[in-house]
Amino acid sequence: MNASVDPAAAAHQAARHPWFERLARLGYVANGILHATMGVLAAVLATGGHAQADQSGAMRALSAQPFGVVLLWICAIGALLLGLWSLAQLLLPEKETKDRLKFAGTGVVFLAVGFAFGRFAVGNPSDSGQSATSLSGVLMKSLAGRAALIILGLVLLGMAGYYIYKGVSRKFLDDLHRSSSSEISSAIRYSGMIGYPAKGLVLGALGLLFIVATIQGDPEEASGIDGALKATRDQAYGSVLLVAIAAGLLSYALYLVLRARYDRMD
Repeated sequence: MNASVDPAAAAHQAARHPWFERLARLGYVANGILHATMGVLAAVLATGGHAQADQSGAMRALSAQPFGVVLLWICAIGALLLGLWSLAQLLLPEKETKDRLKFAGTGVVFLAVGFAFGRFAVGNPSDSGQSATSLSGVLMKSLAGRAALIILGLVLLGMAGYYIYKGVSRKFLDDLHRSSSSEISSAIRYSGMIGYPAKGLVLGALGLLFIVATIQGDPEEASGIDGALKATRDQAYGSVLLVAIAAGLLSYALYLVLRARYDRMD
C-alpha cells in the first residue's frame, strides 16, 4: 500500500472542507466582538471619559472581564481559523486574480488579529498605538520613510472611501446569502448601511492623522486609531461625531456577527 500523501491534494481538500469553512466563520464573530468593544470605548471617550479606543484597548478591556481570558482565546482561534481558511483559498485553481488578492489580504489581517488576541490571552499584550508611534518615528527619519507614511495615509483614505461607498450603495449585500427572515434581513441591511460608513470614518481619520503627523514631523501624533478618535473628539462638534462613530461601530459589530452566519464565503 502506498502511504505517501500528495501535499497539494491534501491542501485542496482542506481548503474545500465544509467544517473548515464553518469554523472559520467564528472569525467574523471575533471581529464583531472587537469592534463592539471599540465602539463602547469610543462612546466613553465621547462622553468625557478616559479610554484607549483601539484594538489594544479593546482587547485589554475584554481581558479584564469575567472569563475574559477564555473569550480572548475563543476570539484568537476564530480569527486564526478565518485567516488560515482565507489563505487556503489561494490554492484553489478556480479562483480569479482579484479573488486571490482579496483572500490574501483577508488572511494576513485576520492572522495578525488572531495573534494579537493570543498575546493578550497569554498575558503578553502589545500596544498598537505605541507601535504605530514607534514605527512612524523610524520612518520619519528618511525621505523614503516619510513618503511611505504619506502613501499609507492615502491608502487608508482610499479604504475609507470604499467602506463608505460599500455601505451607502449596499454592495455588502453581495457578500451574503439572503435570510428567509425579514427581521434578520432588515438587521443585516441597516447594520451594514450604518456600520460600513462608520468604519470608513475611522479609517479616514487614521489616514489623515498619518498624513498630518508626517507633514508636521511629529511621530507622537501618529498614534493609531485611538489617537485618530481623540483627535476627532477635540474638533468642533467632535464629541457628537464620536458618538455617531461609536454607534456605527456597534452597528458594524452586529453586522459582523450576522455575517458569520450568512456570508457566502466565496
